[in-house]
Amino acid sequence: VWSKAEKMTFLEFLVLAFPSSGNGGFKMPTFNQASTHLNAKYPHQRGAEKSGIVCKNKWTALKKSYQSIVEIKCTSGFTWSNEQGVGITDRKDDVWACFTKAHPHAKPFMMKGFDHFETMEQLMPTKSKGSHI
Repeated sequence: VWSKAEKMTFLEFLVLAFPSSGNGGFKMPTFNQASTHLNAKYPHQRGAEKSGIVCKNKWTALKKSYQSIVEIKCTSGFTWSNEQGVGITDRKDDVWACFTKAHPHAKPFMMKGFDHFETMEQLMPTKSKGSHI
Protein backbone atom coordinates (compact mmCIF):
# COMPACT_ATOMS: atom_id res chain seq x y z
CA VAL A 1 0.00 0.00 0.00
CA TRP A 2 1.47 3.31 -1.10
CA SER A 3 0.47 6.61 0.48
CA LYS A 4 0.15 9.70 -1.68
CA ALA A 5 3.29 11.10 -0.01
CA GLU A 6 5.26 7.91 -0.70
CA LYS A 7 4.28 7.98 -4.38
CA MET A 8 5.29 11.63 -4.66
CA THR A 9 8.63 10.98 -2.91
CA PHE A 10 9.25 8.04 -5.24
CA LEU A 11 8.52 10.12 -8.34
CA GLU A 12 10.66 13.01 -7.09
CA PHE A 13 13.50 10.53 -6.60
CA LEU A 14 13.07 9.31 -10.18
CA VAL A 15 13.07 12.89 -11.49
CA LEU A 16 16.47 13.38 -9.84
CA ALA A 17 17.71 10.06 -11.28
CA PHE A 18 16.30 10.78 -14.76
CA PRO A 19 19.44 12.37 -16.29
CA SER A 20 21.40 9.14 -15.74
CA SER A 21 18.51 6.85 -16.73
CA GLY A 22 18.93 6.88 -20.48
CA ASN A 23 15.74 8.85 -21.18
CA GLY A 24 13.54 7.13 -18.61
CA GLY A 25 14.90 3.62 -18.94
CA PHE A 26 15.34 3.08 -15.20
CA LYS A 27 17.30 -0.04 -14.22
CA MET A 28 17.10 -2.17 -11.08
CA PRO A 29 19.90 -0.30 -9.23
CA THR A 30 17.78 2.89 -9.47
CA PHE A 31 14.76 1.10 -8.00
CA ASN A 32 16.95 -0.33 -5.23
CA GLN A 33 18.20 3.18 -4.42
CA ALA A 34 14.62 4.46 -4.46
CA SER A 35 13.70 1.68 -2.04
CA THR A 36 16.48 2.68 0.35
CA HIS A 37 15.40 6.33 0.11
CA LEU A 38 11.72 5.50 0.78
CA ASN A 39 12.49 3.17 3.68
CA ALA A 40 14.69 5.81 5.31
CA LYS A 41 12.13 8.58 4.83
CA TYR A 42 9.10 6.46 5.81
CA PRO A 43 10.25 3.94 8.44
CA HIS A 44 6.65 3.08 9.46
CA GLN A 45 5.06 2.20 6.11
CA ARG A 46 1.68 0.53 5.71
CA GLY A 47 1.91 -2.89 4.13
CA ALA A 48 5.10 -4.56 2.98
CA GLU A 49 8.44 -2.80 2.83
CA LYS A 50 9.09 -0.96 -0.43
CA SER A 51 11.77 -3.20 -1.96
CA GLY A 52 13.46 -2.53 -5.29
CA ILE A 53 11.07 -4.90 -7.08
CA VAL A 54 8.07 -3.24 -5.41
CA CYS A 55 9.35 0.12 -6.65
CA LYS A 56 9.82 -1.28 -10.16
CA ASN A 57 6.27 -2.64 -10.13
CA LYS A 58 4.91 0.71 -8.91
CA TRP A 59 6.77 2.44 -11.75
CA THR A 60 5.17 0.05 -14.25
CA ALA A 61 1.70 0.72 -12.80
CA LEU A 62 2.24 4.50 -12.83
CA LYS A 63 3.34 4.34 -16.48
CA LYS A 64 0.16 2.43 -17.37
CA SER A 65 -1.94 5.07 -15.63
CA TYR A 66 -0.07 7.85 -17.42
CA GLN A 67 -0.51 6.18 -20.82
CA SER A 68 -4.22 5.66 -20.13
CA ILE A 69 -4.63 9.35 -19.41
CA VAL A 70 -2.73 10.29 -22.57
CA GLU A 71 -5.17 8.09 -24.51
CA ILE A 72 -8.12 9.79 -22.76
CA LYS A 73 -6.74 13.25 -23.52
CA CYS A 74 -6.26 12.34 -27.19
CA THR A 75 -9.81 11.03 -27.59
CA SER A 76 -12.29 13.45 -29.10
CA GLY A 77 -15.26 14.14 -26.87
CA PHE A 78 -13.54 13.53 -23.52
CA THR A 79 -12.30 16.17 -21.13
CA TRP A 80 -9.66 15.60 -18.48
CA SER A 81 -9.07 17.05 -15.02
CA ASN A 82 -6.30 15.88 -12.67
CA GLU A 83 -8.84 16.23 -9.84
CA GLN A 84 -12.02 14.78 -11.44
CA GLY A 85 -10.63 12.50 -14.14
CA VAL A 86 -12.90 12.29 -17.17
CA GLY A 87 -15.84 13.41 -15.02
CA ILE A 88 -18.41 10.99 -16.41
CA THR A 89 -21.07 10.49 -13.76
CA ASP A 90 -23.34 8.12 -15.70
CA ARG A 91 -21.92 4.64 -15.14
CA LYS A 92 -23.93 3.42 -18.15
CA ASP A 93 -22.38 5.92 -20.57
CA ASP A 94 -22.01 3.97 -23.84
CA VAL A 95 -19.07 5.99 -25.15
CA TRP A 96 -17.09 5.43 -21.94
CA ALA A 97 -18.01 1.73 -21.93
CA CYS A 98 -16.69 1.33 -25.49
CA PHE A 99 -13.54 3.28 -24.68
CA THR A 100 -12.75 1.24 -21.56
CA LYS A 101 -13.38 -1.99 -23.41
CA ALA A 102 -10.52 -1.03 -25.74
CA HIS A 103 -8.49 0.67 -22.94
CA PRO A 104 -9.18 -1.26 -19.70
CA HIS A 105 -6.49 0.58 -17.72
CA ALA A 106 -8.53 3.78 -18.13
CA LYS A 107 -11.48 2.48 -16.07
CA PRO A 108 -10.38 3.98 -12.72
CA PHE A 109 -10.31 7.47 -14.23
CA MET A 110 -14.03 7.79 -14.97
CA MET A 111 -14.51 10.03 -11.91
CA LYS A 112 -11.03 9.99 -10.36
CA GLY A 113 -8.08 12.15 -11.27
CA PHE A 114 -4.35 11.41 -11.30
CA ASP A 115 -2.30 13.78 -9.14
CA HIS A 116 1.01 12.78 -10.69
CA PHE A 117 0.40 13.48 -14.37
CA GLU A 118 2.76 16.47 -14.66
CA THR A 119 5.54 14.68 -12.78
CA MET A 120 5.09 11.56 -14.90
CA GLU A 121 5.25 13.71 -18.02
CA GLN A 122 8.80 14.70 -17.02
CA LEU A 123 9.78 11.04 -16.71
CA MET A 124 8.46 9.76 -20.03
CA PRO A 125 10.86 9.20 -22.93
CA THR A 126 11.10 12.09 -25.35
CA LYS A 127 10.91 9.75 -28.39
CA SER A 128 8.30 7.11 -28.97
CA LYS A 129 9.34 3.56 -29.68
CA GLY A 130 9.64 2.96 -33.39
CA SER A 131 10.20 6.63 -34.21
CA HIS A 132 13.36 5.77 -36.20
CA ILE A 133 11.58 3.47 -38.65
